[in-house]
Amino acid sequence: MEWSLLFNSFIGILAILNPIGNMPIFLEYVENESPNVQRAVALLMSFSIFVLMSVFFLFGNRILTMFGITLPAFRLAGSIMILLIGLRMLQGKSKFEQHGIETAAATGNTFDKARDSLSHILVPVAMPLFIGPGSITTVILYAEKCETWLMSVMMILMLFLSSCIVAMVLVSSQYIFDKIGRNGTQIVIRFMGMILCAIAMQFMIDGIAQLFPGVLDTAFIHTGVK
Repeated sequence: MEWSLLFNSFIGILAILNPIGNMPIFLEYVENESPNVQRAVALLMSFSIFVLMSVFFLFGNRILTMFGITLPAFRLAGSIMILLIGLRMLQGKSKFEQHGIETAAATGNTFDKARDSLSHILVPVAMPLFIGPGSITTVILYAEKCETWLMSVMMILMLFLSSCIVAMVLVSSQYIFDKIGRNGTQIVIRFMGMILCAIAMQFMIDGIAQLFPGVLDTAFIHTGVK
């Protein structure tokens, strides 16, 4: 089993999901809700993120085939998108700048209110804030590197673990934001941006290696690339 690939996928997916960087935007959209409803929305959204990532992981390649897109082309295009996201994070720019919207339900229990809020903010918070072109690209590219069913199962577990971390961050978002403040949030965003830029360059190297086999030094190519 390629533990390095699993670790790399976990770091890459977590970086592009960027729960710390997206935390202020999530808070902006649920600021009118009670703490219990905010936590319930965070859990429901994290589960939705896991389901979306799993769908793209399992069926992403079939979608590419349907549109006649080759893996090297998608790998190179995806690396450019991930690089742009990483550069934007290094510059400390948010994906959204609009103000929050009121989503509080007038009646019902905590779950009903959370479900109502999620229906309003699933787009644009879950998609494309968390599950955007970059994260879809990353999941599909890692799925392409899984050569056995065991690796696929372990990769889905990595997606689940990443979603759990997103859930923990969002549930604790108000507490975390109060502790680290805006400066701390910007530091985390920039660090994760650097990680994404490095991952994007690796994807680009792997894509070129697929187009021109034997040209690049194999020491710089991920072992999952044929």
